[in-house]
Order: sequence, then C-alpha cells, then structure tokens
Amino acid sequence: MIVLVIVSILITFVSFTIRGHSPEDMIKEEAYRLDRLIQLALEEAILKNAEYGLEFKQNSYRFLTYTDDRWQAISDDKLLRERELPDEMEIELAIEQLDVIIGKNASTNDENSDSKKEKFKPQVFLLSSEEITPEFSARFALRGIEASYIVSGNVDGKHEVKLSDF
Repeated sequence: MIVLVIVSILITFVSFTIRGHSPEDMIKEEAYRLDRLIQLALEEAILKNAEYGLEFKQNSYRFLTYTDDRWQAISDDKLLRERELPDEMEIELAIEQLDVIIGKNASTNDENSDSKKEKFKPQVFLLSSEEITPEFSARFALRGIEASYIVSGNVDGKHEVKLSDF
C-alpha cells in the first residue's frame, strides 16, 4: 500500500513536469516579459539620462536608444535585445486607442540597398523624465487561442499587464 502511494506521488510530479507550458501560459509569459523590460528601460533612461524607444513588429519587438541624433537598435545588451515571439504568436498594437498596422519582422536589413544603415522608428518612447509617450497597448495573442494579454503604458510612466477582454 505504501509503495502504491509513493508511486502515485512520483507519477503526479512527473506528469506535471512533462506537460510543459500551456498556450495561455506562453502568452502570459511574453506579456509579463515585455512589461518587466519596459520597467528596466525606464529605469535605465532615468539613470543614464537617455531616451529609449520601443519598436513593435507583428512577431517581435526591440528597444532602441537615441544617440548621435538618431535611433539605434540596442544590440549589446542581453536584456534589452530584440525579442522574437514564439511561432504563431502575434502582437496587435494600439496607440492612443487607435489600431496600428505593424510589419511582419523587425530585421529588415536589405543587403541590395545602397545604404546599409537601417532606419529605426520607435512607436513608443520611454523618456528619461519617466514618461511613456504616446499611450499604447500591445495585445499578445496566439492564433486559434481565445486568451490574450495586453501590456499598456501611459504618459505618467505607469504600465501594466492584464488579461484581455475578448
């Protein structure tokens, strides 16, 4: 009898370990990751007295910094690097409550172009004055899954993650 109880407990733990993440957990994890990265970028903007930007694409996002009178992608920071979303996950962006059509991929270098410099255009600015401008909401969703999470930020620097109301 004791052996059966021990075996059933072990099987329970193994089944929880094997199951992995549900699609809803993946969406939630990506939304909270962005929220934490926004907090980090805001803190760095204040500490370094620098301006940061956030550029969204349909399946990725990246942080930019304003240096030498132009926006540049952050590539040497392991935390604020470009983030690709898992397969089938998308971002839907709304700025000041208006839906924005965003491109497919953040990596748009065209090797055939005369100018190898990529133009960066952040949709959201994370300022050293602790402001987020303009107000935005980014909805993380998986195709075929009803659950989604929204990361939002407003002018007073507040940002949050919440479950989307479909």
